[in-house]
Amino acid sequence: MARNVIVTALGLVVLGSDAHAVSLAVITSPPTLLNVVILGLACAAVVVGWQLLGIVKGGALSRPWQIFVAGFGVLALCQISILLQTFEIVALPSWISPTLAVVWAGAFFYGVFETRKVLA
Repeated sequence: MARNVIVTALGLVVLGSDAHAVSLAVITSPPTLLNVVILGLACAAVVVGWQLLGIVKGGALSRPWQIFVAGFGVLALCQISILLQTFEIVALPSWISPTLAVVWAGAFFYGVFETRKVLA
């Protein structure tokens, strides 16, 4: 028991770092506020898409809705990575967010293509 306390205390001392508060100006700046709104809409789209996927399960439109839900999930991850970089919580490589945006756009257009193929 004492050894666990000592190891935990030593880990806190060694791994401890300075805590910095996030600037309110960064949160309320228009691009960041827009990213927060897009994140909220992407999460709402995932929830609605998941419910619609449950309604059409096994149907012809099941695959396109799976692609849409995955695409909006990738959009949410993209916005989370942008916000983490903006708030300087995590230092991510600069190519992560644009790559996720390209994957989201690709999934969205592939879902539209699959829907068109099913409905045609």
